[in-house]
Amino acid sequence: MTYRIIHNPDPYTTMAPPALPDPPLKKLAEQRGIQIGSFASLKYLRERPYRDILASQFNYATIDGEPNWRFEDSTLRPTKSTFDFTNFDKVFTFANQHDMPVRVQHLVWGDPKWLPDWLTQGNFSHDELLAILQNHIATVGARYKGKVREYSVVNEAFSRKLLTGGNHDWWGEKLNYEYIDKSFIWARAADPNAVLILNDFGNETEGQISNLMYDYIKDAKSRGVPIDAVGMQMHISGTNIPDKAKVISNMQRFAALGIKVYVTEFDVNMHDVQASAKDKETRQATIYRDMLGACLAVGPDVCPNFGYLGLIDRQSWYNGLGIHDANPLLLHDNYDPKPAFYAVRAALGT
Repeated sequence: MTYRIIHNPDPYTTMAPPALPDPPLKKLAEQRGIQIGSFASLKYLRERPYRDILASQFNYATIDGEPNWRFEDSTLRPTKSTFDFTNFDKVFTFANQHDMPVRVQHLVWGDPKWLPDWLTQGNFSHDELLAILQNHIATVGARYKGKVREYSVVNEAFSRKLLTGGNHDWWGEKLNYEYIDKSFIWARAADPNAVLILNDFGNETEGQISNLMYDYIKDAKSRGVPIDAVGMQMHISGTNIPDKAKVISNMQRFAALGIKVYVTEFDVNMHDVQASAKDKETRQATIYRDMLGACLAVGPDVCPNFGYLGLIDRQSWYNGLGIHDANPLLLHDNYDPKPAFYAVRAALGT
C-alpha cells in the first residue's frame, strides 16, 4: 500500500479523546478468544486521542512504516552498513509502556518506493542481495528477539506480480520466489518464537492471488519453510463486498494447510458508493460486522487476530492516493465513533 504523512491539526496533539462505551473492544475480543489491534506509527501517535484509544481499546499494536527500509520521514537503512532504529524504537517503547504485544510490518516488501536508493541502484549481484537481505532480517530479529509476537515477513509478493502488469516486486524481480523461502528461514533463526506471516491483499476469497499463495504455501510447507500464518490485508471496497461464506471457506482452506489466518490491515473504502453519507456509514458498518464475523465464525484456532489500518479517516492511506472521501476507518476525523465502531462491538458481543 502507499502512504502519505498527514500533518496533524494542533488541537489533536493534546485534546482528550471522546468517551467510548464500556467494556472496551479488547475486553470483548478477549471473551471471544481473539486479539484485536490497529496500527502504531509515529505519524499516528503524535495525536493524544490516537494514543489513548489505541491503548485503551486494543490488545496489540502493529508497528507499520518504521520497519520499512525507507519510510516517509525516517530511514531504517540509511546505508548498506548501517541501521537507524530511532523511530522504530520510539513506537516499540509506546507499545511496551502499555503492555501491548507487537506485530512488525514488514521485514521484506518489494515496493521500490520503500527501498533505499543505495539498494535499488547498487547493481548488486544475486549473492550480494541475498547477503544484504539475510543481514537485514538477522539484525532486526536480534534487536527485538523475544519482544515481537508476530512478523509480517514478506508483504505483497503475489499481488504485485499479478495486478501490476508484471512483476513489480523488486525482490521478486531480482531473486524470484527463492527470497520468500529464505526470508522465512532467516526470520525463524533470528526469532524462533515469533509468528511468521506471509501477507498480501486481495486474498480474502478464492481467486488468482489467494490461489497462488495457497499453492506456494502448500509447496513451501512440504519443504520445511516455517510459514505460520497467511495475512489477509482485507482492503474492502464498499462496491465490491466479499461474500461472508466465501471468506469463511477460504480461511478454512488455508487453515487446512496447518497455518493460521491473520486479518492484518482491515478497512472499507466507500469512495465509489453512490449513497447519502448516512447510508454509506450504514453499509460500511454491515461490512465491518460481517468480515469480523467471518473471523469469529471460523474460531480463534483458525483466525486468532483481527487488525485495522488505523483509526481515523483523515489518516487513511487512501488520502495518499488522492482519494479523500474513502472514509474507511472506525472513527470520524475528530475521533467520534462511527456506526462501524458499534458494529464491531456488536459482532464481538454476540
